Amino acid sequence: MTKTAGIKLFVLMIAIGLMLAFGFGVRRSQAQTSSQQQPPPAQEKPGEQKPAAQQPAETIKVLKGMTRQQILTEMRKIEAAMGTECNFCHVNPFSAETARKSVARLMMRDYTMGLKHKDGSALTCNDCHKGEANFLRTLPFDGALGKKSAGLVVLKDMPRDRVIQVMNAFTKALGVECTYCHTSDFDDETPRKQIARFMMTDFSRGLVKQDGSAVGCNDCHQGHARPLAVLAFPRRPQQQQQTPAEKKPGFN
Repeated sequence: MTKTAGIKLFVLMIAIGLMLAFGFGVRRSQAQTSSQQQPPPAQEKPGEQKPAAQQPAETIKVLKGMTRQQILTEMRKIEAAMGTECNFCHVNPFSAETARKSVARLMMRDYTMGLKHKDGSALTCNDCHKGEANFLRTLPFDGALGKKSAGLVVLKDMPRDRVIQVMNAFTKALGVECTYCHTSDFDDETPRKQIARFMMTDFSRGLVKQDGSAVGCNDCHQGHARPLAVLAFPRRPQQQQQTPAEKKPGFN
């Protein structure tokens, strides 16, 4: 190798080394800049709890503002009071609307949240249901079967004029006539008489509104014998009707 070729080779090696050193320095500088721009990870303070996940807004209407755990606790209470499971009101997916969800919302809003006991204590689902989903089919008749209750029972100490006033208020609140509960013989016992007595003793007489005022039949019935039946229940989505295929000429 000549002296000139050796000098060129030496210069080339120095140039390559400088280029490699420069590239390494640029990458290192970029990495440091990137690390400085990224915010440091948040550190939890001692004793600080992460906020509980909230239910989707479209699925919660009455229990808004509660955490997921609080809502689950309330649901467990409802299950125990009614003797049911989750699928009594819910379907898959849980966000789907059902008729029983509508009833539950009304019951919570107008009853357990809108009323209280006369002693001021809160009203719960179990105060009325006691393990029965449809308690008006059973509880009013406990101990009544086989017994004849002639004449007045709950209103027996009222003057006749006052009894007539109360009965007229009943018919107006329920949107019915006297024959809805009575037969031609007013002393005859009927299932609706027993339900009416139960409603008076366990509801209108034992409860008050949140402001302390008395509870009347019209507060819930509002002209309907079955107030829950007039709710705007969600309708099932109608299946798209398939149009019949057009027949091609020549085919029967």
